[in-house]
Amino acid sequence: MSTDSAHSLSDSLETPLTGDIKKVAENLDAIEIEVQYEIESKWAEIHNYIADFLESQGIEPVTAKELAVLPGMEFMSALFYVERFYNEGNYDTIIIDTAPTADTIRLLSYPDVMSWYFDKLFGIMRNLVKVARATVGHVMKTPLPTDKVLDDINLMRERLETVKEIMTDPYQTSVRLVLNPEKMVITETMRAYTYLSLYGYTVESIVINRIFPEDSGDGYFKEKLEEQKKYLKEIDEAFSPLKILKAHLSSREIVGKESLIMLADMLYENDDPTHIYSRERAMKMYEENGNKVLALRIPFKIDRSVELYNRKDLLIVSIGSYKRTITLPYSYASMSVERAVMTDGWLKIYFKEEDEHGREVGNKERDGDGEGVR
Repeated sequence: MSTDSAHSLSDSLETPLTGDIKKVAENLDAIEIEVQYEIESKWAEIHNYIADFLESQGIEPVTAKELAVLPGMEFMSALFYVERFYNEGNYDTIIIDTAPTADTIRLLSYPDVMSWYFDKLFGIMRNLVKVARATVGHVMKTPLPTDKVLDDINLMRERLETVKEIMTDPYQTSVRLVLNPEKMVITETMRAYTYLSLYGYTVESIVINRIFPEDSGDGYFKEKLEEQKKYLKEIDEAFSPLKILKAHLSSREIVGKESLIMLADMLYENDDPTHIYSRERAMKMYEENGNKVLALRIPFKIDRSVELYNRKDLLIVSIGSYKRTITLPYSYASMSVERAVMTDGWLKIYFKEEDEHGREVGNKERDGDGEGVR
């Protein structure tokens, strides 16, 4: 399943693909997610309401239809396919070919981000609509959402919760990061690993692509080969003990069945490609010296502050522009954040009982060598 809007999966497989599932070979189906097709076939009720609302505000009908595509709808469509395939149980393995780093993080953080908005705003919205129908609904020109629209939105909320459980379960889902042995790509991949860990995903292996063969070290590519050797060593040191899979630069483009089998043999040799190399959870809860601790996997040092806020049963962790909302279990919900430290690749957040006034604690800590909380 390709979620990249610049689809290349059909080129790799040398098979035309659309928004419908297509059989590519024995035991292999494929699909390229197309947001417009998904909206027209599955979310018509919500899309039509938004378009009608925009028209009522004076926007041209054609423009209203275009603007009625909700931000992130392509992410939601892809994630709902995961839920569908999981429930149907017709496939042994689902492979998601995602877009470059930034879009991938937005895709995988979508259930977490949207669940916060649904939890906070959906109940208020439904109540306001009921009041509006009974009061100004008969005289106002702006259309109000129907019960079907509200039901569809609530269904979205429930399905995203299911997807979140599937995607963050290390026994069901894992992430493999692909990178080239180049400085900027390595740095970007390290950030991706950190942010994916923040959202609870298990990164279980690294694929290094486009490695120059040893016999290319003479002449024009001599310096390039030496540079790659240096970066390969950096990758090994940075990502250890993750499983590292290696693919050398091919003399021809990797397109078609024969080339893909050659690449698979190079990467996995005699291993089962579906084998999960690590199931270490990216979040742990435990007690340490009588204190309750919530630990988040943060594998690399980060160049920005970590912000923590807790309110009743919610803990919000922000790193730069990325924010995760964690629903705390009952035993943690009555406590507040006391302090947080970075140690051995984990952000360890310590909780304490609230004071007699029930005051909440919000703390900040700049990433470093375990310095104190500011």
